[in-house]
Amino acid sequence: MTQARFAKLIDLAKTPDSNQRRELLREVTDLFFATSNSRTERESALFDDVMQLVAAEMQDEVLAELAERFANADNAPTGLMRDLANHSFEIAGPVLRNSKVLDEQTLLHVVNYQSQSHIKAVAQREGVSEKISDAIVRFGDDYALDALIRNDTAQISRVSMEAAVDRARRNTLLHEGVVKRADLPLDLLNEMYFVVETRLRDQIMERNSKVDQATLDAALAKARERMRVAAADMSAEAKNAMAFITSKKNSGELDARLLVSLYREAKQMHFLYGLAEITNLDHQTVADLIERQDIDGLAMICRASNIERPLFVTLAVLTCGGDEAMAKAEEFGRMYNSVPVEAAQRAMRFFKVRKGAEGARAA
Repeated sequence: MTQARFAKLIDLAKTPDSNQRRELLREVTDLFFATSNSRTERESALFDDVMQLVAAEMQDEVLAELAERFANADNAPTGLMRDLANHSFEIAGPVLRNSKVLDEQTLLHVVNYQSQSHIKAVAQREGVSEKISDAIVRFGDDYALDALIRNDTAQISRVSMEAAVDRARRNTLLHEGVVKRADLPLDLLNEMYFVVETRLRDQIMERNSKVDQATLDAALAKARERMRVAAADMSAEAKNAMAFITSKKNSGELDARLLVSLYREAKQMHFLYGLAEITNLDHQTVADLIERQDIDGLAMICRASNIERPLFVTLAVLTCGGDEAMAKAEEFGRMYNSVPVEAAQRAMRFFKVRKGAEGARAA
């Protein structure tokens, strides 16, 4: 190391005056960048040690300036960057999003122990590894997860994709990012079909239309396995409702009149299992549609299952019509007629897998 460089570092390390330290730190920072092509590894380590030592005593304003200057530097001082990454978010943000010198262990420590803002910044990094993605899914809130899902360069495992979809089914914030994720497995994409709004459903149908039968069959096989693994014991009420609906189906009594009667008698579980049986879907999917009063979704499942228009209108008026239900009946009928049947049937194959898993649980 030249005498001039060494002298600057010695001055920086020894100077007690905070204002003078700030000026010297800026000079040493300039010197660090100016000598990037001529420093030895040992000199770089010495720069790092002294700058870490001095930065630990600097005010946040100075640390924020350092973070901005070094965040995009390929040869930034590793120890200093590690310290800044674990500082308050105002300082850590640009380092976490951009610094290439942060190793996986440092990033995992940040995700495990720092704030949700820190985690979101890590999720926005280029080339997030699977291991870090898994940690973000485990510890991050939905804003951090949304940032990860929207990061096309992030590597996300199948397990974390499944967790993301499970969370997305309960939070509209995650819908768009999940549906637009290019490498989201086809079976998981279709789990979102009756959860998202119409424009996103159209995107799912468009992707479905581009896959061949072998790809579709492979996705269905994965969906069956996911449902099998996720199978849980049904409640006694659910088993009783399913048994009741099965008996009515076997006796030929499962029709619109029975569903209307069950709904008016406040037998909600029986009504939902009856509607699920008629539309050949699982109970939870149907329950979600009714809870959201999703007329488009209800029209889709009835049309795709070849449910007649009068039955759909009856169900729509009953469950989603509100105070002006009868006045909306004609509008509901037009919605039914506008549904693209073949496209809906293609998406519904995945929900029939869920129906099969539900039947296995009840057995």
